[in-house]
Amino acid sequence: MTYMNLVAKVVSVLVGLVAVLIWLVHMTVATATPRRTAEQDRQALIAAENDWLRSGHDAAALDPILASDFIHPVVTGDFLTKAQHIYYSSRHLPPANLKNSFENLNVRIYGDIGIVNGIVVTSDEHGKDVNRTIFTDVFIYRDGRWQAINAQENKVEKL
Repeated sequence: MTYMNLVAKVVSVLVGLVAVLIWLVHMTVATATPRRTAEQDRQALIAAENDWLRSGHDAAALDPILASDFIHPVVTGDFLTKAQHIYYSSRHLPPANLKNSFENLNVRIYGDIGIVNGIVVTSDEHGKDVNRTIFTDVFIYRDGRWQAINAQENKVEKL
Protein backbone atom coordinates (compact mmCIF):
# COMPACT_ATOMS: atom_id res chain seq x y z
CA MET A 1 0.00 0.00 0.00
CA THR A 2 1.39 3.35 -0.98
CA TYR A 3 1.55 6.36 1.29
CA MET A 4 -1.13 8.15 -0.77
CA ASN A 5 -3.49 5.17 -0.53
CA LEU A 6 -3.00 5.08 3.25
CA VAL A 7 -3.74 8.83 3.55
CA ALA A 8 -6.85 8.44 1.40
CA LYS A 9 -8.15 5.60 3.60
CA VAL A 10 -7.47 7.53 6.82
CA VAL A 11 -9.24 10.60 5.42
CA SER A 12 -12.16 8.44 4.32
CA VAL A 13 -12.48 6.90 7.79
CA LEU A 14 -12.27 10.35 9.45
CA VAL A 15 -14.97 11.74 7.15
CA GLY A 16 -17.18 8.78 8.03
CA LEU A 17 -16.61 9.32 11.76
CA VAL A 18 -17.43 13.02 11.47
CA ALA A 19 -20.65 12.17 9.62
CA VAL A 20 -21.64 9.71 12.37
CA LEU A 21 -20.86 12.31 15.07
CA ILE A 22 -22.95 14.94 13.29
CA TRP A 23 -25.83 12.48 13.01
CA LEU A 24 -25.56 11.56 16.72
CA VAL A 25 -25.58 15.22 17.78
CA HIS A 26 -28.59 15.89 15.55
CA MET A 27 -30.49 12.92 16.97
CA THR A 28 -29.64 13.93 20.55
CA VAL A 29 -30.87 17.48 20.00
CA ALA A 30 -33.96 16.33 18.11
CA THR A 31 -35.02 13.92 20.86
CA ALA A 32 -34.04 16.24 23.72
CA THR A 33 -36.15 19.12 22.40
CA PRO A 34 -39.83 18.33 22.94
CA ARG A 35 -42.13 19.27 20.10
CA ARG A 36 -44.57 22.08 20.78
CA THR A 37 -48.20 21.59 19.90
CA ALA A 38 -50.52 24.30 18.61
CA GLU A 39 -52.60 24.04 21.79
CA GLN A 40 -49.52 24.35 24.02
CA ASP A 41 -48.45 27.44 22.07
CA ARG A 42 -51.95 28.89 22.29
CA GLN A 43 -52.07 28.37 26.06
CA ALA A 44 -48.55 29.80 26.48
CA LEU A 45 -49.53 32.95 24.58
CA ILE A 46 -52.70 33.36 26.65
CA ALA A 47 -50.61 32.93 29.81
CA ALA A 48 -48.11 35.54 28.55
CA GLU A 49 -50.97 37.97 27.87
CA ASN A 50 -52.45 37.36 31.32
CA ASP A 51 -49.04 37.89 32.96
CA TRP A 52 -48.61 41.10 30.97
CA LEU A 53 -52.08 42.36 31.89
CA ARG A 54 -51.65 41.48 35.57
CA SER A 55 -48.13 42.89 36.02
CA GLY A 56 -47.79 45.36 33.15
CA HIS A 57 -46.38 48.06 35.44
CA ASP A 58 -43.78 45.88 37.17
CA ALA A 59 -40.38 46.24 35.47
CA ALA A 60 -39.08 42.86 36.67
CA ALA A 61 -42.21 41.07 35.46
CA LEU A 62 -42.17 42.83 32.08
CA ASP A 63 -38.54 42.02 31.33
CA PRO A 64 -39.03 38.33 30.39
CA ILE A 65 -42.29 39.02 28.53
CA LEU A 66 -40.77 41.56 26.14
CA ALA A 67 -38.09 40.55 23.65
CA SER A 68 -34.89 42.56 23.44
CA ASP A 69 -36.04 43.95 20.06
CA PHE A 70 -39.57 44.79 21.27
CA ILE A 71 -41.18 47.88 19.70
CA HIS A 72 -44.32 49.68 20.88
CA PRO A 73 -45.73 52.35 18.54
CA VAL A 74 -47.67 54.87 20.64
CA VAL A 75 -50.16 57.67 19.94
CA THR A 76 -47.45 60.36 20.13
CA GLY A 77 -45.92 58.96 16.95
CA ASP A 78 -42.98 57.46 18.85
CA PHE A 79 -41.68 53.91 18.68
CA LEU A 80 -40.82 52.84 22.22
CA THR A 81 -38.07 50.27 22.72
CA LYS A 82 -38.28 47.61 25.39
CA ALA A 83 -36.33 49.76 27.84
CA GLN A 84 -38.46 52.83 27.11
CA HIS A 85 -41.70 50.87 27.44
CA ILE A 86 -40.64 49.36 30.77
CA TYR A 87 -39.43 52.73 32.05
CA TYR A 88 -42.70 54.47 31.14
CA SER A 89 -44.98 51.64 32.32
CA SER A 90 -43.26 51.22 35.67
CA ARG A 91 -43.47 54.95 36.44
CA HIS A 92 -47.02 55.69 35.28
CA LEU A 93 -49.21 53.49 37.43
CA PRO A 94 -52.97 53.36 36.90
CA PRO A 95 -55.36 54.24 39.74
CA ALA A 96 -55.64 51.40 42.26
CA ASN A 97 -59.44 51.23 41.92
CA LEU A 98 -59.29 50.17 38.24
CA LYS A 99 -59.18 46.56 37.07
CA ASN A 100 -58.41 45.22 33.60
CA SER A 101 -59.78 42.13 31.91
CA PHE A 102 -59.75 40.66 28.43
CA GLU A 103 -62.61 40.40 25.98
CA ASN A 104 -62.56 38.67 22.57
CA LEU A 105 -59.04 37.29 22.96
CA ASN A 106 -57.99 35.71 19.66
CA VAL A 107 -54.72 33.79 19.22
CA ARG A 108 -53.24 32.90 15.83
CA ILE A 109 -50.00 30.96 15.44
CA TYR A 110 -47.79 30.75 12.38
CA GLY A 111 -44.88 28.50 13.35
CA ASP A 112 -42.69 30.54 15.68
CA ILE A 113 -44.82 33.69 15.28
CA GLY A 114 -47.93 34.32 17.37
CA ILE A 115 -50.43 37.14 16.98
CA VAL A 116 -52.86 37.96 19.75
CA ASN A 117 -55.77 40.36 19.25
CA GLY A 118 -58.27 41.38 21.85
CA ILE A 119 -59.85 44.10 23.88
CA VAL A 120 -58.77 45.22 27.33
CA VAL A 121 -61.76 46.33 29.36
CA THR A 122 -60.97 48.66 32.26
CA SER A 123 -63.58 48.70 35.05
CA ASP A 124 -63.90 50.75 38.21
CA GLU A 125 -64.47 49.40 41.73
CA HIS A 126 -68.22 49.13 41.00
CA GLY A 127 -67.64 47.00 37.90
CA LYS A 128 -68.57 49.83 35.53
CA ASP A 129 -66.59 49.88 32.28
CA VAL A 130 -64.57 53.10 32.06
CA ASN A 131 -62.33 52.30 29.09
CA ARG A 132 -61.90 49.80 26.28
CA THR A 133 -58.69 49.34 24.30
CA ILE A 134 -58.35 47.12 21.23
CA PHE A 135 -54.88 45.65 20.74
CA THR A 136 -52.59 43.54 18.63
CA ASP A 137 -49.53 41.89 20.17
CA VAL A 138 -46.99 39.99 18.10
CA PHE A 139 -44.83 37.30 19.70
CA ILE A 140 -41.89 35.20 18.57
CA TYR A 141 -40.83 31.84 19.98
CA ARG A 142 -37.19 32.39 20.83
CA ASP A 143 -34.81 30.89 23.40
CA GLY A 144 -37.41 28.32 24.44
CA ARG A 145 -40.23 30.77 25.21
CA TRP A 146 -42.71 33.20 23.69
CA GLN A 147 -41.59 36.84 23.77
CA ALA A 148 -43.50 39.94 22.63
CA ILE A 149 -41.81 41.78 19.75
CA ASN A 150 -44.54 44.31 18.99
CA ALA A 151 -47.57 45.80 20.73
CA GLN A 152 -50.08 48.33 19.52
CA GLU A 153 -53.41 49.46 20.88
CA ASN A 154 -56.16 51.94 20.15
CA LYS A 155 -58.89 53.33 22.37
CA VAL A 156 -62.31 51.97 21.43
CA GLU A 157 -64.69 54.85 20.84
CA LYS A 158 -68.44 54.52 20.53
CA LEU A 159 -69.76 55.79 17.22
